[in-house]
Amino acid sequence: MEESLSEKLPCFRCGICCTRYQVCVSKSEAQQLASHLNLEREAFLRDYTDPRWPGKDNFLIRHPDEACIFLENIEGTKLTGCRIYSFRPQDCRDWTPDIDRSECRRGLEKWGLRINASGKIEGTSEDINRFRLFLATIEY
Repeated sequence: MEESLSEKLPCFRCGICCTRYQVCVSKSEAQQLASHLNLEREAFLRDYTDPRWPGKDNFLIRHPDEACIFLENIEGTKLTGCRIYSFRPQDCRDWTPDIDRSECRRGLEKWGLRINASGKIEGTSEDINRFRLFLATIEY
């Protein structure tokens, strides 16, 4: 079965984008993140940024285990969560889910779905309905 996406694809919290990209933060963003985490900036930089990046004016968020350090898998679900979502960096805020993004397509595979050449979701009726119901109930 296939179904057209009548609206823009919302984020369905698969977390694939958080495994593919290392977010860059400026000095001021690093300070804001540190403040929200009740840390001194130097402690934030030491514990949450990639020591391999030689930046002095910007920093890369650390990716231990091949995912953003702030990404959490929600046990027993297909969902991930972000420990800093409410105060996430601008790079994260700028991410827009789209059926043309390979990360979103990989995320759909978690649901047994795929996007066909016509840009429509393909999968069993049951999988498509389950995904649609999920989208209707997800909170951000």
